[in-house]
Formats: sequence, structure tokens, C-alpha cells
Amino acid sequence: MGLMKHQPSKTYVGGMVDYFDYVEAKNLNLADLKQMAVMCGYMNDSEIFWHKFGKFSDRWRLVSTEVETLSIKKFISYDSVVELYFEHLDSYIEVDSDSENELSGDDVILERHGQKKQSFEDGRKLINDKVLRKLSNEDGDSDCVDSEDQKSLNGDSHNECFHFPKHNPKTEAKHPILALEYTFGSREEFKNAVSIHEVKVGKSIRWINNDGKRAKAKCINLDCKWVIMALVMHPDKAFHNKTYDSKHTHKRWNHRNKTITSSFIARMYLDAISQNREWKRSDFRDTVSVGLKAHVTLAQARKAKKKTLALIDGDVKEQFSILWDYCFEIGRSNPGNSMYMKLTQNEMPNKPYRFQRIYVCFAACKEGLKAGCRKILGLDGCWLKGQMYGYQLLTAVGLDANNNIFPVAYAVVEKETRETWSWFLTYLIDDLEINDQADWTFMSDKQKDLIEAFNEVLPSISHRFCVRHLHNNFKRTGFSGSSLKCALWAAASATTVEFFNARINNIVKLDVEAVVWLKEKEPTEWSKSHFSPNAKCDILLNNMCELFNSMILDARD
Repeated sequence: MGLMKHQPSKTYVGGMVDYFDYVEAKNLNLADLKQMAVMCGYMNDSEIFWHKFGKFSDRWRLVSTEVETLSIKKFISYDSVVELYFEHLDSYIEVDSDSENELSGDDVILERHGQKKQSFEDGRKLINDKVLRKLSNEDGDSDCVDSEDQKSLNGDSHNECFHFPKHNPKTEAKHPILALEYTFGSREEFKNAVSIHEVKVGKSIRWINNDGKRAKAKCINLDCKWVIMALVMHPDKAFHNKTYDSKHTHKRWNHRNKTITSSFIARMYLDAISQNREWKRSDFRDTVSVGLKAHVTLAQARKAKKKTLALIDGDVKEQFSILWDYCFEIGRSNPGNSMYMKLTQNEMPNKPYRFQRIYVCFAACKEGLKAGCRKILGLDGCWLKGQMYGYQLLTAVGLDANNNIFPVAYAVVEKETRETWSWFLTYLIDDLEINDQADWTFMSDKQKDLIEAFNEVLPSISHRFCVRHLHNNFKRTGFSGSSLKCALWAAASATTVEFFNARINNIVKLDVEAVVWLKEKEPTEWSKSHFSPNAKCDILLNNMCELFNSMILDARD
């Protein structure tokens, strides 16, 4: 039987050599080491184990927990030989408590197999204080700590300086390790690791003690002995696993696992959803059900995806609180931008103002439009969804020399009304420096509120209306049928006044009342034959805005 000298360097003195062949290191556990110790003649549990490793076999590591035992496989040398040294703690005589566990000089006395006590020379410490504290609880308690012992644990100054194995959320998030003496950064980190670990083995758990100082969980099956508890450690507030019985007495896989909540699914599939935001709810539910081997409802899948996107995009309320910072940063980093925000009085007294609307026009967009685009703009509004449901997005989109869309400005407003359109157009006129209104053409779907805003802000502007929306109104009035539709489109596509008149006569032959309805609309608003040449564009559809709205569907959600 040998022992370990710790100063000035670790050296193993005495002892016998024995060999154990065909040992599977990957399945090695602490119980196996203790069985080897029994086979070597150690008849009680007071032995400790040292692992000698390194390129020159000059390094030592203490092996006293399951985690440290499992990590032996990381240090196996090329010749597949593992050197383990057994040390018997009964060989030491404890010194008086006034020495603060510092075993040095003549205070250390060695007793070997009933022989007489003799002083150990050179005053060398026989065993590290940390090892003694780790292997034996000074209060005489076991590793399983009851709740009434919590205060004594929290006040144990020795635990504060010992380096316990620590959970790494980056590398062990999907496959957490649970073991005694394992340390977690926070209570949430501990609870999340326990939940993931148990869901992967098909078990459902319940938290029975869950506060700022401890977290304890048991199996949902009342007859099962599985239990785990972690206590807070001062001063870093980390949670230390002090109780863990890892064996479930029941073998049934729980397919309706109550541990699997929408929040749990959101954390587990955060990366997957971030890479596939268009994941259909039913397909996502099926993937989760197969992956976790559990029943997941469509409602859970919907809530989980919503929570995941909230984690990715951030909380909307927090984003509103930094909206002014965003405006200032845009102005600082790219001078020339136009950003105007309007706030409204909060309904709650003594509360900050509430967001109402915002207008954005980037400098590159307005300068690019003035430098090389046609003098025609499409205006449209669309609904926003998700957290901004009920708000609307107003957009102004132009055409460049290649007939490609060119977004110019946008605004997020509370409603699409005459007042909001007037507010939007006022800032747009200033940014584009529209002095001669006759040179510009604005195209829209002929919304009532927008027409009133035009009359108020841009009374002399050239209007153009989308023929598709004109035909929809044409049908609602009662002029349906393919013949009238073709005749209307022929009149809209006429490139000369002569052709236009001829096409109108064709409509007269089909339905006189249809022509009366059309004459209430100015031909300059819907027929190529009467369009202003200043725009140098003869489009009949407001596809500029429709295309832009379709391109931002993800952002609108």
C-alpha cells in the first residue's frame, strides 16, 4: 500500500503493482475502480485514486467523481495503458483543528498497517487539503444534502475555492451531462439541462423545490426514486449538483411528456427554425414529434415557433424603447437620411409617450431616384402582421432606366387614412424636391383616402390609376363578362386618341351604361393615349408596389 507526497512535487511512494487487462475505458466508472481496489486488498471505501498521464507521464489528476472517471478515456496513451494509483486515507492521523488542515512538519504522523507511529521527514505535506475536503464532508454528511442543511452548505467557505467540473452550455446544450458535484452557471441553466437530459430518455419530471437557492426535481411517477437537486454556491451564485439518483425504477417511455412545453421546444429547435423560418406548422410538428419521440400538438408547435422567432428577432417592446437610438445611429452613420417619428400621449398617466408612426427615406434612395430614374412613383399600403398587427406600411416605389423597381421611402402608420397619407406625402415632397408637380406622375389603386391626400398636398400632380383595380370596380358596378373586360383593356392599351375613341365605340355597342360609367374617369388616369409624356413610362398596372410588397412578406410577418 502506497501513499502520495504532494510537496515539493507529487510522488507516489511504496505500493504494489498489479495489472487489469481488457478494460473498456469508455464504460469505466467509479464503481469499477472501487472493485479493483477490493481485488488489490483494500477492504473499505476510504481509498482515493490518482491518474498519471502526460507525454512523459509526469502529470497527476485526482479521480473521485463519475465525471472525472469518464474523462480518463481522453488521456489514454498510444500503448493503451492507463496508470492508476490507489491511496488509502486511513494511513493518516488527523491533526488538531487549530492547524486549519495544514499537514506539515512534525504535526504529520504516519501509521502503516498497525506499525508504530513515526515522524515524516522534511515537513512535506502528505495530502492536499482540497482532496480531504472533497472526499470527506467536514460536517459528517453524505453527498445527498437535505434542505435543512442548506444554510451550512451555503456558508462553507471551502466549496467556494474548489474547482468542480462545470457545465458548458455551448458544447453540452443538446447533450447535457448530469453527475454529482457538477456545477451550472445558473438555476435556469441547470433546469434546462435536466429537462433535456430526461426528455431524451423518455421521462417526465416535476419541480418540487424551485427558488433562488435551490432547484429540486423528481420523476412524475410517484413510485420512482429518481431525484436531482442543486444548491446555490456563494459568491458566484452557481448551482452545484449535490443530490442525484439517476436510475428510474419504471421502464415505460412517456410519449405524452409534460416536460415538453412550447418553451422547451423553442429552445431545442432555435437553430433549426432560424435557418428555416418558412417551416410549415404541420411539418414542424411532425419533425419535433419524431425527434423527441413524443406527442406534440399543433398548438404547441405554433406557440413554439412564435417564441423561437421572438428569441431570434428580440422583444418588440424592447425594440420600441431603443427606436430613438436607431434613428440617431442612422443619422450619424449615413448623413442625409430622412427619419421622422411621431409620438402620441400615453393613456396611462406619468408614462412615456407611445409610438404612433415613423417615416424613413434613405439618402442613397432619394439621390438615386433624382439622378437616374423615371419621374413616376407608385404608392400603396399593406398590412403588417405579427406583433405589429393592425399597423400599415405605406410605400413609394419608382422605376429605374431598366424598368426595375426602385424603393424610395416607406412609413409605418397606425391606419391608412387621409391624414396619414398627407403626412407621408409632405415629407416625400421635401425629400424629392418636387417643385414642378406637372413633371411628376403618381400611380395608385385609387384609394379614397389617398385621392383626398393628393388633392390636399399635390393638387397639380399627374395621377394614374391601376387598370386592374379599375376593372374590379367596373365589375362590382355590374359590368361583368369577358367581352366588356377585353373591350376595357383595349381602350386602356390604345396609344393614340383616334384608337382610343374607336375602342370606346366598341364598348358602346356592348353596353352604353358602361361608357357612361367610364366617362366619369379622366382618360389621363387610365389610358396610354392620354398619358403625360414627362414620365416616359406607359405602364398600366401598379406592379411596382405589388412586387415590392411581395418581396417583404417575411419582414411584414
